[in-house]
Amino acid sequence: MPTSRLSKRLGIRPLAARLLVYVLLFSLVLSVVTTGIQTLSELRRSKNDLLASQNKTAQLVAGSLSHNLWILNFSEAANGLDDITALASIQQAHIQTTTGREFTSGQKPDGAVINQSFPLVYDRTRNLPPETVGTLTLTSSLTQIYADLTKRTLLNLLAQWSVMLMGTLGLFVIVRLTLSRHLEAIADYASRLNLDALIAPLELKRRPPKKPDELSELEHALNTMRLQLLEDTRSLRQSTLQSQDERDEALRANHIKNQFLANISHELRIPLQSVLGYSTLLADTPLDPEQREYVQTLLSASEGLSSIINDLLDISSIEAGKMVLEDIPFDLRDTLNDIVQMLGPRAREKGLALELRVDETLPWALKGDPVRIRQILLNLTSNALKFTDSGHVLISIEVLNRRDAMVRLRLSVEDTGIGINPSDIPLVCEPYVQLNQRFQRQLPGAGLGLSISRQLVQLMHGTLELESQVGEGSTFWMELTLPVAEEETRKAAPDTRMIRNKRVLVVDSYHLSRKITLEMLSRHNLNIESVKSAGEALTSLRQASDSEHAFDAIILDGFVPDMDCDLLCRQIRSNPDWSHMRLLILSSNPQRGDAEHFRQAGADAFLSKSLRESCLAPILNLLFSDAAKHERRFLTRFSLQTVSDAHPRPDLPCGRMKVLLVEDNPVNRTLTSRLLEKLGCNVMTAPDGEAAESLWQWNSFDLIFMDCAMPRVDGFEATQRLRHWEESQGRDPVPVVALTASAREEDEEKCHKAGMNSFVARPVNIEMLRAVLEQYCKAPAAF
Repeated sequence: MPTSRLSKRLGIRPLAARLLVYVLLFSLVLSVVTTGIQTLSELRRSKNDLLASQNKTAQLVAGSLSHNLWILNFSEAANGLDDITALASIQQAHIQTTTGREFTSGQKPDGAVINQSFPLVYDRTRNLPPETVGTLTLTSSLTQIYADLTKRTLLNLLAQWSVMLMGTLGLFVIVRLTLSRHLEAIADYASRLNLDALIAPLELKRRPPKKPDELSELEHALNTMRLQLLEDTRSLRQSTLQSQDERDEALRANHIKNQFLANISHELRIPLQSVLGYSTLLADTPLDPEQREYVQTLLSASEGLSSIINDLLDISSIEAGKMVLEDIPFDLRDTLNDIVQMLGPRAREKGLALELRVDETLPWALKGDPVRIRQILLNLTSNALKFTDSGHVLISIEVLNRRDAMVRLRLSVEDTGIGINPSDIPLVCEPYVQLNQRFQRQLPGAGLGLSISRQLVQLMHGTLELESQVGEGSTFWMELTLPVAEEETRKAAPDTRMIRNKRVLVVDSYHLSRKITLEMLSRHNLNIESVKSAGEALTSLRQASDSEHAFDAIILDGFVPDMDCDLLCRQIRSNPDWSHMRLLILSSNPQRGDAEHFRQAGADAFLSKSLRESCLAPILNLLFSDAAKHERRFLTRFSLQTVSDAHPRPDLPCGRMKVLLVEDNPVNRTLTSRLLEKLGCNVMTAPDGEAAESLWQWNSFDLIFMDCAMPRVDGFEATQRLRHWEESQGRDPVPVVALTASAREEDEEKCHKAGMNSFVARPVNIEMLRAVLEQYCKAPAAF
């Protein structure tokens, strides 16, 4: 029977019921063991008695049986055996004579038996030795002994178990009265413990002992603990109430922070939309190569600014676990070139060398999130430029290893700036913390860039590390593992066939810059020499001409310490022995007009050092190609551009669409309307939801772009009015696309609840608008 059922029937606790069962089992086992020992002892004694009886019987009959066998009186011997079997303890007697005759009396019993054999010896005379005349074998049965013993054992077991049971039950009652019921009282008290129960002390129902015993000590200890728990519980309840108030306050503060970030983002996106939109429109106008370069830089800077604005929302998205990374093919070299183009002017303003070093084994296409990688490198490089007054900032890409379709990269940014105190390194990536606050000069920034960068790197399953010493500069690096893009997404390597087997002289006084240039040239099959000054360059040129191993090209830094660079160009160009040699100027800090200045000095090409990675090999290839054709033209980075000024875009697949644009900001309304018209749309505009309502009632539209934040009637209410009107008039619903500067996830959900079909966050470009228009095209275009 289970102890739970036993405890219910007896009205006792489970522990007491188990104790009772253990007592019963213990008494039973002890009785069985004791009875078993006694039974074995009695069995041994009974066997010994039976053996003794056989020995005594043999002693009594051995003399007469031996005499009868000696005189051959076999009938008397047989009668003697019958007398033996008449005894109750012997069931069979058997004689085996030495002459081979046998005599048996009685039957051999079934079951367990005891056999004993005794020799029959006849003592003839004193002068002759005794002679054995046969063997007497006696057999006794143990069956009766076992039966009697079994009966006595059961009676003995019952008696002993009864005695032990009474004793153990008495002991159980004593333990119950003196100990277990008090333990149950203590357990009941502990199970009911709460703030109210702690007020009443524990009191055991027993006479107070004359001297303290274990129970009284336990009672005292529990009451002491009760008082301590009562005090701690009251303190904990107060702390809990205070923590709830602090949590509610933190939630309110976080909501206010998110609302502030959303408002800031909204206000910044509106003017940024104008910058990005009009830059896109400007890019579609006829421009010369230099103007187009400026516009592309403006577009990249606008997109970079948009990414920086998104930093304000990225913190909240990352903390909420809502940050989603893209996984698309991209060329990391293009990402690096964007950074150099965007930050190059800032480096030139401070007189810094912005250098770029890329591992030649870097794959041409990887898969990942190029926007976030650019964001990280942009933050790291911007900080390096901010805290560096002289020297250089170096962006390096190193391939650590490549296995199967995965490549492990180290992307580092090194500067020669003020450095960071080792004790401040743990604070570097804390948000809203600027270590420069302890310096006299204050620098701009919110202190979010490094914090976001670290969290983005962690989302990419990478690591961001830092090494720095005060006055010796800093190096930030991150290690990422990215998959290599499939073959069809990879870009073709630039053509460098004309560079092979050429002889090139590099003139650069700055060690790091010269090293990077030599590394890039060493990737190709070239004969390279390098010098540090103009004097060494002229000496190398003369020695090469004398040895009839003239240089095919000279790569000259825009600054050499011992001579003006333009004077060196004129001196080289004036020597007829060097007339065939091509002269390329690499400038650390190019200014407007520098290219024309060096062209007049006799140079054949001009290039910024920050563009070496993408442009050095192609522009050398173009120089040597012109030389092979006996042509001479002045080359710059614009010479590598093969894309024409016209960028015709294909028509929409459904032909011209009739679009209603609802926008209160006149600049954005004009801009968005112009972009939609360039995409082949007939556009009508409204400054708010109320004006839009009258327009859709009298005109049919294929699509409505709806701003959300407008005076009088905002976009949400206007969309709800539209849906009610369509339902009352039996009209098919017109797709409504939210066009807003609010980019939070809850803003998108609010748009869908209002009845809008899609959500587009500003700033938008013409390709984003095209994607939206193509999504809602109703029919294919007519041909």
